[in-house]
Amino acid sequence: MALENHKLSKKILVLGGGGFIGTHLVAALSKAQHQVQVIGNNLAQAAQGEVDYFHGELNSQLYQRCTTPDLIFSLAGGASVASSWQDPYHDFAKTVPHLSALLHKMQTDWQHSRLIYLSSAAVYGENATDSTSITCPLKPMSPYGLHKQVAEEMIQFYSKRYQIAAQIVRPFSVYGEGLRKQLLWDALNKAKRGDFCYFGSGEQQRDWVYINDLIDFLLNLMTQHINEQNQLLNAGTGRGVTINKILSMLLKIAGYRQAPMFSSIGKPGDPDNLVSDSLEQHAYPQLNHTSLQQGLERYVAWFKKQEQS
Repeated sequence: MALENHKLSKKILVLGGGGFIGTHLVAALSKAQHQVQVIGNNLAQAAQGEVDYFHGELNSQLYQRCTTPDLIFSLAGGASVASSWQDPYHDFAKTVPHLSALLHKMQTDWQHSRLIYLSSAAVYGENATDSTSITCPLKPMSPYGLHKQVAEEMIQFYSKRYQIAAQIVRPFSVYGEGLRKQLLWDALNKAKRGDFCYFGSGEQQRDWVYINDLIDFLLNLMTQHINEQNQLLNAGTGRGVTINKILSMLLKIAGYRQAPMFSSIGKPGDPDNLVSDSLEQHAYPQLNHTSLQQGLERYVAWFKKQEQS
């Protein structure tokens, strides 16, 4: 990853730094010699460099322990459409209350801090297409998507009412080393059991973003001033890939000869197509740096190492 362009050290607070994206982001920020504070649960403390970890629930008391940051990355919150259906209240509790406390903290004590909030492309829901624009009306199909929309609206309210400097990023289907859930992880575990049948028709399209490319995108975003064009951003490649194609590639790379099969039974909360508008993504070439073949090869190699450890 191109870290050499981020020379000026900043005080950065990462919320939810123990998750899939969070651990990669903290490692990259630390490597770039920023002063990093990480708060949340299940923190691995694997990053090198100047990193302070604060374990616990994200609330006003925990924020009080933190040094005033120049920049805040908020990655905390619900992370699963399926889990949000099983326990909608728990998904809400993981996503909304801590953000309310953070925005209040920014309003009262951290007026000069900047917020980059990672939402989700799931906010588009029923209006998602194979070319989803940032201007597309939001119509979530799951509690997870709904709660992300609520979070976005809270941020937009505080931004307008209290002039908080904030950006909202909507990642599409992020994958890569360390991801222990969702389609690719489930597919490889099913293949080990000899099961090659999956939900849907296989023709649904998704926009696959390799984790290191997303991190480079976020690091680049740090160097840009906030303006009307980048207050709300999609984080996608602009290229749709069918579920059938990515699973076929994944299984072949993993050494299986069996082609994927599909049940034609859909999952609740999943749109047919969820791909970003390619024209809008031209300004962010970082998101297209790694080919799908390269990313999947790295993911399979990582997965096999987990089996051996």
